[in-house]
Amino acid sequence: MKYLINKETLSEQQVLYIENLEGGLITFLQGKINNYPNLTILPKWEVKERNGEFINIDHNASFDLDGSFALLNSAESYLDSKASIELSDCSLFLNLTFNKKENKVQENSETKAENSNSNDGLPTFLPINPRYDFEQIIMDKEIKKTIFDALNVIENKELIYKVWGFEKVDSKPRSVLNFFGPPGTGKTMCAHAIAKHLSKPLLALNYSEIESKYVGDAPKNLKKAFETAKELDAVMFFDEADSFLGKRIENVSQGAEQALNSLRSQMLILLEDFEGVVLFATNLVTNFDKAFNSRILANIKLDLPNKEARAEIIKVSLPPFLPIEKPFTDEEILEISEIIDGFSGREIKNAILSMLLKKAGEYGKDAIFVIDDLKDAMTAKKEEIEKLKAEENERLKLKISTKLKEKAMEESEMSKQKGNQKSRKRNKK
Repeated sequence: MKYLINKETLSEQQVLYIENLEGGLITFLQGKINNYPNLTILPKWEVKERNGEFINIDHNASFDLDGSFALLNSAESYLDSKASIELSDCSLFLNLTFNKKENKVQENSETKAENSNSNDGLPTFLPINPRYDFEQIIMDKEIKKTIFDALNVIENKELIYKVWGFEKVDSKPRSVLNFFGPPGTGKTMCAHAIAKHLSKPLLALNYSEIESKYVGDAPKNLKKAFETAKELDAVMFFDEADSFLGKRIENVSQGAEQALNSLRSQMLILLEDFEGVVLFATNLVTNFDKAFNSRILANIKLDLPNKEARAEIIKVSLPPFLPIEKPFTDEEILEISEIIDGFSGREIKNAILSMLLKKAGEYGKDAIFVIDDLKDAMTAKKEEIEKLKAEENERLKLKISTKLKEKAMEESEMSKQKGNQKSRKRNKK
């Protein structure tokens, strides 16, 4: 990164923030660039004196560079979601340079040097600054107590295991937590809050980032991720981690199944040796390999919010400077909360965002919000979810019906073949 102002005028936290933003964007674009094998991209940052917008993007995207506009849009969306603070005395300038690859096999050397910390051919994993804390998460008091009880063990493991000698009873301190429950219930937010509580960066990973098209590379990628977390003292967070923790496949018949078994075995080995904090987010715990349970300190279920919790999520999800005709009362918000029974926190936030986009599109800066806008947005989101569920049920019914028909046809064909065999035997006699 090239600083065009004196780097010493920035605080250590500001420098770390910029570097994390840069590293996160590069990792994000590395995943996106795979969809455009004829394209390379080189992101370069500059830090300049404050001049207008906080983040300014320069680029050479054009229709001659297939995929460049899509990647540019992805980068802009990523930065909109990740840029959580502004630096008082400077702006960030990002230059995105897109190039055509002359040879699909050969990677642009400049991009490779920029995007990799080594020559091992494996991906680079970079942690980010956690974005949320526990004050921003609406959750049941008992669940929060369970989380803090687990964190208390993690924070005092030196005292418990070394000083008091519990290592004689349990040789390896366990610092692995698994959050499970329906999508949108705050598993990712909890991971960020835990990292912030422990004053550590967060290394967020998912299966697609570890998986490799080359057989045998996924375990290597996983090992490198753990090495990175150890080196940078980062909290590891595996999102949608069911693939990592599932039961190892018996009677392996395909190379892909063998590769998945190898990855799960590698995860077990790495968890055994890793002394840092590891967080998993999963949908179910019933499909886990039993060997993982012995390494997990706590399985913590995050349920869908109840009526009161939904009301609190609505309150904290409304923008602080929303132009409203009159303040929304607690009774009005609680009434709306009753409409959206079964909503996750994510669905509530998405409904509010839909309301803001609709109103901005209709009235722009002249928009004034009333309680009915919020009610209509939640009702519309509920109808959308119900429609999607109905369509999914129809697809499931059709799939089951098709399978039953196929099975009936197979049985009919087998019965016919048996009849023909018997007929042939009688004819021979």
